[in-house]
Formats: sequence, structure tokens, C-alpha cells
Amino acid sequence: MIKNERLTAILLQVEQKFGRGDSSEWKNRDFEDLNFEINKKTKTIISALTLKRIFGKINTTDDYHPQKATIKALEQYADFILQSTPNSETKAEPEERITYCLENREKTTASKKGWAFFTIIIVIGIAVLWYFQHSNYKDELGKIVLLKTEGFNPKTASFQYTTPNKTDSFKISFDEDFKPIEVPNGSKTISYFYQSPGLYRVKMMKGKKIVSDTCTVLVQTKDWQSMAYYFEQGYKERYFSVPTKNSENSYFHPNTQTLNTAGIDTTKIIVLKLDNFHPTGADGDNFTLKTTVKNTDYWTGVHCNSIYLRVWGRKETIDLRFTNPGCSYWISCKLGEKTVNENNEDVSNFVFDISTWQNIRMENKNKHFELFINNVKRFTSSYSKTLGEIVGVSVMFHGSGYVKTYQLMDAQQKLLFKW
Repeated sequence: MIKNERLTAILLQVEQKFGRGDSSEWKNRDFEDLNFEINKKTKTIISALTLKRIFGKINTTDDYHPQKATIKALEQYADFILQSTPNSETKAEPEERITYCLENREKTTASKKGWAFFTIIIVIGIAVLWYFQHSNYKDELGKIVLLKTEGFNPKTASFQYTTPNKTDSFKISFDEDFKPIEVPNGSKTISYFYQSPGLYRVKMMKGKKIVSDTCTVLVQTKDWQSMAYYFEQGYKERYFSVPTKNSENSYFHPNTQTLNTAGIDTTKIIVLKLDNFHPTGADGDNFTLKTTVKNTDYWTGVHCNSIYLRVWGRKETIDLRFTNPGCSYWISCKLGEKTVNENNEDVSNFVFDISTWQNIRMENKNKHFELFINNVKRFTSSYSKTLGEIVGVSVMFHGSGYVKTYQLMDAQQKLLFKW
């Protein structure tokens, strides 16, 4: 969460008004619902992604701060009180003339505040001095080391970890959409089961702060592999293997009959993924990707049909989402460390009729990225942090989509992945 006293107070009241408990436990659906509630009351749209960033679910740079309009909408939603100082003019500017308070907070005089502040500083100083003299505190990072893995895909990974100290509480994030696991203090071992392919970045957390180096686990595939699972399912729920080829066509498209045969309830919203993961030795900042894809024109419960394309580097990824007209609100893409959404780009570049075949081409040259749809340049941008070695690619749909062709080539046009 952004370290700003005023914003922290606002977010506390937003959290209380929303009434879903501690924001650190919120999932993606909670942020989407909060976005709806804020829009309903204030007529201002704050995307779920922006709310995640503000509440600390997504790492941000130290100088990140929400726009004034965003803060104002949060204040209006939470009924946050702004109170003028006694000698201020009626207008709100300059901002230094405005004080803020939480509801039901007792007013105090300036002199009382001064004495209270002085007393607090003395008490904190004594407590800190005692802590450093009597605790086992060590100003160092924790450690996570991958000891071994079992299997290919799925894979069980075993780690040895050491917490920074033996007094605080720590958790380990295994880089999936599930809660980090609380671990005992000290030096211990722990195992984790990965059900689907991918590159996972494992790290130790104290609250929302990362307190260890990152340990990576690559879960490879032997070729293209397809899996399906239910939208926003829990960790212990099943991932279903789906055939990648059918006898009728050369392209990828498991129909509802195929999905039913695999044991999937097609009356529910499903996520269908086509993955290919293996080390390539190729530079992620220089590649060409060409693919022809489309999605089904209807799936139960899905209003904004989407296609996701992802190129995985060992350090960063490129994630693009395409959707139907009218659904640009949900667009959020990633280029390395850079996020692309409705707050900073014209995301209409990613909107078109995805129920018809679309030829998509990506050109990435020295971190300068260009996107072409049916040979028309639709988007261009750059990023700073290297992606590292390309280790995998993913195509994802809500519902059952189609992949006719897929080719990813390195800077020398050597073919790395092909459908």
C-alpha cells in the first residue's frame, strides 16, 4: 500500500465501507466489485488494476501516486471528511490550508498535539532501543533455495528457506493466484505442487513486503499442451488435460463435446490455455511473433470475450489481451515492467471482432515493441527492464478458442515455437 498518511486513512475507510474484511485478502473479483460500487456512487471509473495498485496488491515504483481524480472518487465513496483549518479561506487552495480527519475523531488543540507528538517520539525511541538490545533481530534478507524437483509436468518442487529472524511472521508466495503460505520461523524445508506449466517466481513475504531474493521454477512441457480450469477456482480444484489436436481440423479448437469428454462442465466459465515451455537461449527483447487466432462468439456467463497472448522471459513477460468492442474497460496489458491500461494508453488498439480470424504480429526490437493486426500497425511502445531468456509462450481464452497458426522467431528468424 502507498505510504501516505492521508491516503492510508482514506483507504481504511474504503475498506470499512466495502465491508469485505482486510484488503490484503481480497481477490480479483473483490476489486472488480469495488470498482462497480465506486462507479455507482461517484460516476467515476477506477479500474480493478488501479485499485490493486493502490491497495498494494501490485508492486509500484516509490514515486507512484494516484491521480487527484482517483483520490477524490475514493473520498466520495468512503464519505471521507475534509475539514478546513480555523483561519482558512472558503476555497480549498492552497492544499496546505486543508486538514483531514477520520469520522468521530476527537478534535485536539495544537498545543496538545505537540505534547502528544513529543511523548510518542520518546516512547518509540525507548521501545526501539530496547528491541535492538533484547531481540534476535537481524537486518538481512531471508533465503529460498530450490533443492530438487520431481516430475516434468505436473511438478513437485522442494525448497529450503531461512527467515530473516525468529520473531516475525513470514509467508512464501509460490507465484500462483492463491494466498501465500505462512511458514515456521528458522531454517526449514517446504514443498509445493505445480499443476500447470509456466515459470514461477518464488519469494518470501513479510506482510506485503518482499524479504528474500527470488527463486525461479520452470515447469516445462514436452510440446504444446492444453489445459482447462474453472474461472477463479481454488488451489485444490482440478486442472483438466485437453487434447491439442482433433481429427477434423489441423487447428486447435476443443469443442464442447471434447471438453465434456474431458470431464469439464461447459455450463460454467472456463479458462482454456495452450502452453509450450522450454529454455530457448533466445533474447526476449528481440523476437517476432505471428499467429492467427479467434475466439468462440458465445460462451455461457462471458460478456466480454477475450484472447490472451503471453511471451514468458526469465525476468519479465509481455502480456496482451484482446477483446470485443464495448469491453475495452477490461483491457490491461504488460510490456516488461510497464502496464498498459485505460489510464495511460488508448486501449482501443486492442479491441476488434475476435470471433473472426485475426492475423496478429508482434515485432520486438531492442525493447521497442510494435503490434500489427491484419498487417495494420495498431500499437507501439517501449519498456526498460529486460525480459531475459525466452522460456515459454501461452495462448489463453475464456471459453473455447481457436489457434490456426503460431510462430515465434528470434532476432535471426530462427523458429523457437511453432503450431
